[in-house]
Amino acid sequence: MRLHLIACEVFQRELMQAAAASVHQVDVAFLPKDLHDRGGKAMAAEIQQRIDAVPAGPDAVLLGWALCNNGLIGLHARHAPLVAYRAHDCIACLLGSRQRYEQEFKAVPGTYWQSAGWMERSKADGGRVLSGSGAPDPADPRWLALVERYGEDNAQFLWDELREQASHYQRLAYVDTGIGPQAALRAEAARRAAERGWRFEAMTGDPAWIAALVGGAWDAERFLVVPPGQRVEARYDGSLAAAVPAA
Repeated sequence: MRLHLIACEVFQRELMQAAAASVHQVDVAFLPKDLHDRGGKAMAAEIQQRIDAVPAGPDAVLLGWALCNNGLIGLHARHAPLVAYRAHDCIACLLGSRQRYEQEFKAVPGTYWQSAGWMERSKADGGRVLSGSGAPDPADPRWLALVERYGEDNAQFLWDELREQASHYQRLAYVDTGIGPQAALRAEAARRAAERGWRFEAMTGDPAWIAALVGGAWDAERFLVVPPGQRVEARYDGSLAAAVPAA
């Protein structure tokens, strides 16, 4: 098959390796990790624009995202089927299954997750989690990044919100998929956990689900397939999403 992949850069190492090994022809484009920070509607609008720009020809358009803040809801398949991960977020894909992620979430809800993609593709010390209290240091690169993007007033609001979120975390879990400079990134994740006073845990990931997207065998349990002329609709019965007529 000829496949066109549009994906989040969090999966870049895993998907590039899988695409190189695939028996199919895979054209690849990655979008920035912070796309889902813009909100579900803005994320969906950007992805739909990229889908619409794919010319007729590919046998399928692959979407390298989980539902991620409902950023896939409403997307329309045009000339070819859309295929996406049937998961709430990318951590389940990195761990290899929704079941494993749900077990970890129930065990330690206050977990901040990291992976090679998350750490390499995040700006300002690798994440939106802040430690400490009080006013931001004017020279802190995290503060400067917020001001540059949102303006000083909005940056202050976000700074306070992010510190509040950070107060609920107990553990930093690093998911090692075995692809890329894992030892160095795992050590950096451990350093960040210690800096914030969190327990650190390294977990063995499983990139098989991520790689299966470019493999072409899309089982209904792990993948959502949207035929041409249909769109993605949210479901609340455990299936997470379904394909329904676009009209």
